[in-house]
Amino acid sequence: MEDTLKQIKVLKRALDREKQGRKEAERLLEDRALELYKTNIELQELNRSLETKVSDRAQEVKEQRNFYETILNQVPAEIIVADHNQRYIFISESAVKNPEMRSWLIGKNDFDYCQKISLPMEVAQERASRYQEVRNSLKLTEWIEDIKSGGQTRYYLRRLLPLFGSHNEIEMFIGYSLDITKSEKYRRELVEARDIAQKATSAKSEFLSKISHEIRTPLNAIIGLTNILMSEDHDRAQAHYLNSMKYSADSLLGIINEVLDFSKIEAGKITFEQIPFNFRHLLQGIRQTFEFRANEVGVEIKTDLDPDIPRILEGDRVKLNQIFLNLVGNAMKFTAKGSITIGTKILSKEENKIKIRFEVRDTGIGIAANKIDKVFESFSQEGDDTTRKYGGTGLGLTITKKFIEGQGGDIWVESEQGKGSSFIFTMDFNFDPDHKENSNKQKSWSHDLSIVAGKNILVAEDNLMNQLVLQKMLEKFKPNLEMVNNGQLALDKLDKQHYDLVFLDVQMPVKDGISTIQEWRNREAHSLSERISVVALTADAFAESRQKALEAGMDDFLSKPIEISELRRVLAKFLS
Repeated sequence: MEDTLKQIKVLKRALDREKQGRKEAERLLEDRALELYKTNIELQELNRSLETKVSDRAQEVKEQRNFYETILNQVPAEIIVADHNQRYIFISESAVKNPEMRSWLIGKNDFDYCQKISLPMEVAQERASRYQEVRNSLKLTEWIEDIKSGGQTRYYLRRLLPLFGSHNEIEMFIGYSLDITKSEKYRRELVEARDIAQKATSAKSEFLSKISHEIRTPLNAIIGLTNILMSEDHDRAQAHYLNSMKYSADSLLGIINEVLDFSKIEAGKITFEQIPFNFRHLLQGIRQTFEFRANEVGVEIKTDLDPDIPRILEGDRVKLNQIFLNLVGNAMKFTAKGSITIGTKILSKEENKIKIRFEVRDTGIGIAANKIDKVFESFSQEGDDTTRKYGGTGLGLTITKKFIEGQGGDIWVESEQGKGSSFIFTMDFNFDPDHKENSNKQKSWSHDLSIVAGKNILVAEDNLMNQLVLQKMLEKFKPNLEMVNNGQLALDKLDKQHYDLVFLDVQMPVKDGISTIQEWRNREAHSLSERISVVALTADAFAESRQKALEAGMDDFLSKPIEISELRRVLAKFLS
């Protein structure tokens, strides 16, 4: 009995523990259920929040897309975006106006598009090659595409550029284009107009070349014969006539040169040399040129030279000489009494560079204040009667300004009506501070040409007067001289006899100088004979003509009227 009671107590305690454990389990279960309920509520709230955010973000993306598409559609250019496989991702309304076509094109390429609207496949092939070009270069490319439709051609400027992804690989392509049909039409019209203008310029140059040859040929005879007569004995009256004739001929030659120089300036063919020359000799030559005329009208020509200017400068001597001829000649034309002064002053001097200020000052009629700004204009003179009273073309100062500014200089005028004018210009020159004027490198041919005596010289010249001039100029050096009238006769002579020097006129009947020298050089090459020195003679002063003659096989070039100094240079160059 007692044992039974004990067992009952044990069982009762176990039952109590079981009840207690069940209560705790139920309590835990209730807590877990509550937590689960709360979690579920939170998840529902989170889901609603996420859905709201996704919806808001989607709306934001949609609005941004609409925003950018609206902008792209408003841009006055055709815009497309393609993926790395060249398939359309976006097409602007200006590129394809039909919305159904735009929708259809998404995911398609240019071959699909060209087939759809019946464009030539060459268009798609060209675009594919441009995509490949961008892949290779990794940068923008552009081209002009012409689309023919309805009997008309439209031109588009296409540009294609890459967009790179995170691994620096092309992820997309952006293409944009502009309709340039109008501008392309204008461009083609401009090209056509340019071609017409170039032909007109070429025709003008050819005309001036021919007309200058026709004028300079007899002028060469006049000046040459005048120089020959001036070197002979004559009385004072004859000397006066000869000087007047020489001055008039030089003035006519100056007008011709002005027209030719202006033509070259207009054509943009003016060039400048950089060669050493004696500056003082140049100014001395200018004085001698105008000395007779100055003495005749009673005008004194003065020089006021900076003694520190190097004797030998490097620059374009011919152009500088022309500048002074124009300025002093202009001063002489408008100065009836008083003086003309040529002044120079060093503005700056470095190791081998020098900047010089030049001035040509006269005591002539001067220029009205309201006319000063026009003195450098083409064909412009102060008054309507200026040309009639004083002569000239109105081109001299224009050419002078172009020559000076073309070499980096500047020119201006200071004048007061009735009190004279000063034309002032500045120019830079190079010089060699160690240059010795009497260096052994300097040729002595200008003083001794006895070597010419007995040399065989052939002259091919069709104009009898020019033959006479050149004969008289050469006779004093005592060569064995022969004259012929055309290039064919010159070839016949060259085949039979050796000549130490040949002069060939460029323009002759039967066979001109260019074809003559070309044929003779071919004969020399085939016979392996010694090369004969040949000098071109021409009244055409254009640089292009000189270059053409040299390229044909000439060794040098003499322009008519022939200067005795240039003739001496050529004789010394090829015979000494």
